[in-house]
Amino acid sequence: MKLNLLLATSLITGAAFGQFTNTNEPVMGTNIVMHLLDSSATNYAAATGTGVTWDYSTTPGISGETKNVSVSLPAATTSGGYYTSSAWAVDIVGFMTSYYTSSASSRISQGFAFDGGQGAGTVAVVFDGGADDALIMTYPFALTNTQTDAFAGNANTDNFGALSTTGTVTTTVDGQGTLKLNAATTIANVTRFKMADQATAVIPIPMFGDVLMERTQYEYYDMASPYLPLLVHSTLTITIGTGGVPTTQHIVLSSVVPDEYLSVAKNEKATFGLYPNPANESVVISGLTGDETISIVDMAGRTVLTAQNTGTTQTLNVSDFQAGIYNVVVTANGIKSTKKLTIN
Repeated sequence: MKLNLLLATSLITGAAFGQFTNTNEPVMGTNIVMHLLDSSATNYAAATGTGVTWDYSTTPGISGETKNVSVSLPAATTSGGYYTSSAWAVDIVGFMTSYYTSSASSRISQGFAFDGGQGAGTVAVVFDGGADDALIMTYPFALTNTQTDAFAGNANTDNFGALSTTGTVTTTVDGQGTLKLNAATTIANVTRFKMADQATAVIPIPMFGDVLMERTQYEYYDMASPYLPLLVHSTLTITIGTGGVPTTQHIVLSSVVPDEYLSVAKNEKATFGLYPNPANESVVISGLTGDETISIVDMAGRTVLTAQNTGTTQTLNVSDFQAGIYNVVVTANGIKSTKKLTIN
C-alpha cells in the first residue's frame, strides 16, 4: 500500500524584519508558479545561523514540470469540506493542500490533504480541534525560536476509511542569509523556516501494521516579499510495520526558472536501453557498465526507487507503481542520463 503522507502544515509564510507575524500572512488570491528541481539537491541542513549561503543555482529542473501554488478559501479547494473551521488554505495543485487559522498571537493548522497514491486514493488528514490541532508558530517567531506541539485526528482515505493518526511537529527559524536560485538570481536577507514532523497512522489490518511518517522541510522567504516561499526542500520517509524498510522521497520547488533541466535534450544523449516501455510489471535497463546508480523519479520530483547496478543489465519491479510517466535516471561517474518511462 502506498500511503504517501507528506506531513504538512506545509508552506508557512514569512514576515518582514526577519520574523514571522500575523501582519504578514498570505494574501487571499496570491498565486505563484514553482518549478520542480532535481530531487537529489542538497538540503543544506548544517547551513544554519546568520550570514549563511544556500546555493541552488546549478541544480537542474525537471523539464516542463511546475506546481501552481495559491492562497484560497478552504471551500474553494477539493477537500475543503473536511476543514470547515479553517480560515484559509495554501494549495499546491496536484500535490498538497494545507489548512489554517490564525490570530494575533499564533498560527494553527487543522490538517492537510493530498493524493495518497495507488491504494490510498485521496487522503485528508483532519485534526480533532482545540489542543489536538497543530500549533505552528507563536508570534513573533524569529531566528532561533523553536517549539514542539502534538496533534491528533484521522487520516480520511477513499479506500480505507478513517485511520487514527497522532504525531508531533517541531518548528524553528534556523537561518538567515543569501539564497542563490540561478546564475542571475541571488537574494539577500532570506529567512529559512524548518519543520520536522513525525506521525503514526493506525491501519486496522494486521498484515500492514502502523505507518510511521517522518518529514523534514525547509522553506526560504524573501523578507521584502514574504507571503509565499522562494524555495521549498522536503524529505519524507515512510515506514510500514515494525521492521519495515523505509521509503524516502524528496521534492524541491523553486520560484525561479532553473538554468538547466534534466531535459529532452539530455534524454536523447542517454546511451542506456529501457524496455518494455510502456511497462506493467517490470522494466529492464540495458547498456550498463556495472557501476551505475539507477533512480526512478516521479513527475513530482520524488525518487520512488533507487538501485545500485553491478552488471550490464538491471531489472526493476514496477508492479506497485501508480500509472503515469516517470524519469529513469542513470548516474555514472557523476554524469546523469535520463529517459522517460510510462507505466500503465
